Order: sequence, then C-alpha cells, then structure tokens
Amino acid sequence: MHDKTVRRRRAVLALLVLLSLILISASVGSSATGPLHAVQSGFLDIVSPIESGAGKVLTPVHDLFKWVDDVFNAASQRDKLRKEYATALGQLAKLQARERENADAAALLHLDRRDDLTADGPVTASITIEPQSLYANTITIDAGSGRGVHVGNPVICATGLVGTVTSVASDASTVTLVNDSTAREAAIDNRTGEFGIVADDPGSPSRLQMQNVAHVGRLAVGDLVVTAGAQVTQHATLFPPNVPIGMIKSLPPAGDDTGPVIIAPTVDFGSIGAVQVLTAVPR
Repeated sequence: MHDKTVRRRRAVLALLVLLSLILISASVGSSATGPLHAVQSGFLDIVSPIESGAGKVLTPVHDLFKWVDDVFNAASQRDKLRKEYATALGQLAKLQARERENADAAALLHLDRRDDLTADGPVTASITIEPQSLYANTITIDAGSGRGVHVGNPVICATGLVGTVTSVASDASTVTLVNDSTAREAAIDNRTGEFGIVADDPGSPSRLQMQNVAHVGRLAVGDLVVTAGAQVTQHATLFPPNVPIGMIKSLPPAGDDTGPVIIAPTVDFGSIGAVQVLTAVPR
C-alpha cells in the first residue's frame, strides 16, 4: 500500500513538471490577456504551495549539506595550518640553534683573545652527551685524540672552568666536571691572591668549596675565584691561570679558618654549550 502511494505521488509530480514545461513554452508567444495566460496563472496558483512546501522541506537538507561542507573545509584549513606551523617551528628551532652556536663561538673567540690562550692549543668541541642527572658529573664531547686531545687536558667554556679530560677515544672524549667528588683544582681569590683548593660541595652538586685557605678572613662574599695556574699533584693537571671558577657565596663565621668557603660556579653545568679543550698545556 505504501509503495502504491509513493508511485502515485511521483507520477503526479512528474505530470506537474511536464505541464509546467508545456505552459512555459507556450507562454513565450502568447499575450498577457489570452486564455493560455489564464490557465498558466491558475496552474501557478496550484503549483506555488507545492513549491513552497518543497522548499521548506529541502531547506534543512540544504543547510545540512552546507554544514558538512563547512566542516570539511575547516578541517582542511586546520590541517594546512598545522603543517605550516610545524614547518615554521622547525625553521625557528634551526635559527635559534644557529644563533646559540654563533654566540658560543663568539664568546670563545673573545675568551681566547682576552686570556691569550692561543699558545695553549684550544680545540673547540660540542657536547654530545649532557649530564644525565643533577648528580652526574661527566659530559661527552665530539673531540678526541684525532684532534690532539689527551687525558688531563683542561676544558673551559665562555663562562669559566668546566673540568678535565679523563678518557679519550679517536673522535670523542669524556670530561669530568669540576664539581665531581674527585676533582681538585688549585685556585686563588682574584682580589687578594689568597690560595686554596677548589673541590665539590657534598651538600649541593650546584656549589663548590674552597678549602685549605690560609687566611679566610681576607676573603669576602662576592669575590671571584680563578684558577691559580699551578700544578695539582694528585691529577697531574696544569691549568692556565685566571680562568673563572666561581663567586664566593658564603664564608665561615669570623675566627673560623677551617670552615668551608662556599662558591657559586660561574658555569651552569646543566647548560654548558660549546667548550674548548686546551691541548698544548703540560700534562
């Protein structure tokens, strides 16, 4: 029964469409007051409500298709913007890395000229393995025996003393940082010339201690501590003089010449950047 009703409706709709076409064709040559025009007007009076109803029915469908189209267009624009953003982000990362490398190179060049390190055979290297934790005190660099690096060579960066080469391969080396428990570096207070040995601070991996100071009272908070350029007997390492190590952060109480002198390193061991290995110093 339902199928018959549908077929009847389709037949009526087809007939109306056919009549519309016939009337449109015939109206081209007829006058505005002729009988055909009257028939056409009556027919339009019948068809118009149908057309209006069909329009109302089809409008939501049209809106749905438009919404789907808008969604697909928006998704396409989103994907395009994501790709453009990823490309821009990659370019930004490269530019920032290049800027950082250029800044490191300029700083090291300034250091060489300032401290006259050319005779010490500086070899510039990049860090390939950073400290793996706050308490890890070694790094790996991309310079080894193939570039003249040896065990015991001092390693510096633009901001100061980094550490000492402790193992070497042909194209890589391990550097033990100055804040390692095995490190001992001869140092002086740059203002007074007071001598001491810089070692790690067991209480904090981000600090150092200056030990064996004969006259602690001559030191002051804020003094710069630099390498003394003297032989460290235990490690057979000769550092050039005047490489910054750190700033005095705190002193023992007055009259206590045995308490620790706490130093804040000038080097941020978690973000060192490019380094130089001084390959021509005596070993």
